[in-house]
Parts: sequence; C-alpha cells; structure tokens
Amino acid sequence: MDNNYSHRPRKRISKETARKRQLAALCVIALIVLLIIIAIAKGCSKDSKKSKGSSNSNTNIVTTTAPIVTTVPTIVTEPITAESTTAASQTGDFKMKKYTYALAVGETDTAWIEEYPDGTTEDDERWSSDNDKVATVDSYGHITGVAPGECYITVRSASDPTKEAQVRVMVTE
Repeated sequence: MDNNYSHRPRKRISKETARKRQLAALCVIALIVLLIIIAIAKGCSKDSKKSKGSSNSNTNIVTTTAPIVTTVPTIVTEPITAESTTAASQTGDFKMKKYTYALAVGETDTAWIEEYPDGTTEDDERWSSDNDKVATVDSYGHITGVAPGECYITVRSASDPTKEAQVRVMVTE
C-alpha cells in the first residue's frame, strides 16, 4: 500500500473563503481581547468598589466663598458686680452652658464650656476662683462650695489670657 492514499484528500477552498475565515478568526480574537481588557479595567477601578453603577464623570462642583469675619476680644475694665455679671461674663470668647451656679456647702458642680475661642482647645483652659474661701475650682472646671457666700469662677486661655469667661457661684448652707 501507498502512504499517499491513507488519509482523506483535502478539499480545496477558494481564496475568498479563506479570507472570510481569517476575518472571522480575527473578530473572535479581538472580541476575546476586548473582554479581557474590560474585566481587568473593572477589577482595577476604584469607583466600582465604592458604588456600583454610578459614575462621577458628570459631577459639577460649585465652590462659594463667604466673607471672613473676625472678632476682637473685649476687655472689661470696670469692677464686676452682681448687676454687671451677665454682661461681663458674655464678653469673653468662651461660651458657657450656664453663667450662674447655686451650690450648698460641700456640693460640687461642673462648669461646662459649650464653645471654645478660635485657636484654643480643652488643654488650653485655665480655671481660677476669685475667692477660694467661698468656692474652689479644679483644672477640669469642677466647682466645690466651701462656705456660704458669692464668688466668681474664671476660665482663661493659657495661650491668650484676654480670652476668658466668668461664672457666678452662690454658695448657701
């Protein structure tokens, strides 16, 4: 037997059919490459992890500016009396929760600061009493009644002593 006749003879195709097959094969390869690129891009995308299906490409950012307002601290030079307490205590830059405290001897309350002046923090506050025989205050604003009477507790900024607030303390038996 002859080896040339052992396999089936090849069918002849035209050049046009061969070109169509080549074009089809190139389209399939191009489609596979495109799918791979899309899969890689989706896997590497930061936006696909944060929010599905949303795109930030059409987001408009509008920025507005407001006028800058500066405040100048007011220093009260008149002596503090019971009548001028409210006006004097509100001239400082600290905003207190209460400006008057009524305590019994031995009772403790805390003076709360609701708002700090610009550039100060809780670490910057310094507390003092104008009469330790009536009421004392610690470094955290805890006021303790010692003896009957009236005094003023002051909180000041350590970095800027002009920034302060006062609270009135009345201690009773």
